[in-house]
Amino acid sequence: MKNGAGRPFSPDCGTVSSPYRPNQPSPSVNETIPVRSLLIVATGMMWAAAGGALGGEVDAKEIIRRSDDLLRRGQSYARFTMKIERPDWTRSVEMESWTKGVSNAFMRVLAPKKEKDVTFLKKGREAWQFVPSVDRVIKIPPSMMLQSWMGSDFTNDDIVRADSLVVDYTHRITGEPAEEGVSYWIIEAIPLEEAPVVWGKVEFKVRQENYVADRVDYYDEEGILIKYYLTFAIKEVEGLSVATAFTMFDLTREGYKTSLTYEDITFKPDIKPSTFSVRSLRR
Repeated sequence: MKNGAGRPFSPDCGTVSSPYRPNQPSPSVNETIPVRSLLIVATGMMWAAAGGALGGEVDAKEIIRRSDDLLRRGQSYARFTMKIERPDWTRSVEMESWTKGVSNAFMRVLAPKKEKDVTFLKKGREAWQFVPSVDRVIKIPPSMMLQSWMGSDFTNDDIVRADSLVVDYTHRITGEPAEEGVSYWIIEAIPLEEAPVVWGKVEFKVRQENYVADRVDYYDEEGILIKYYLTFAIKEVEGLSVATAFTMFDLTREGYKTSLTYEDITFKPDIKPSTFSVRSLRR
């Protein structure tokens, strides 16, 4: 499979302060992290330019759709590091991924050695994983969707149902605050009555200038905040603003968090048609 790596990030990017809101839990980490590149994992990549105004009446669902498209822009190739942190251990997994739209994704583990060449395929809302150590392709059943993905704080459902936050929810703007010179939309997403989702509510804090979601909060059906993720860095990639480092925090277990940092990304990869096939998992 041809490596689709693009040109390196420009060096003139700084750091982004963590966008905490009052009365919300804050992670016990440094408030800023150096610029980097998630699923990992979300600008309006499929649009002419980041930060362009919607024009006319602002539509909440359209804002979330553009935000969700940021790390895809039709198709993409990326190399990234996933750092999983627990109270008594930490491990890092280096990976590369190819995506096409919201329906197709292929990922391969590059390191550590014992997990090298583990691969993951998503087609539509089906997913498979190949584990070289047992030489077996496993289709991930619905019963495993809420299990941890690669031992992280993301679930199989987070990866497979990548478009769920757009299509399975109704959206409304609940506020437009400005903090440190940055204007935001606060958007509340409530699941459709028959939607097969686990969250009772999801709340987004989205930058108006480029649609990057600085924070996303996930609530259960009782209105309790279960997990959230924060964006720590935004970089210019091929003319668009992209979140290149973010962390998911699990509030149900103290000290549990997973960070994704993108080292390289391009939206102009050379992707073979056979990439998104079950056969490719063993290559």
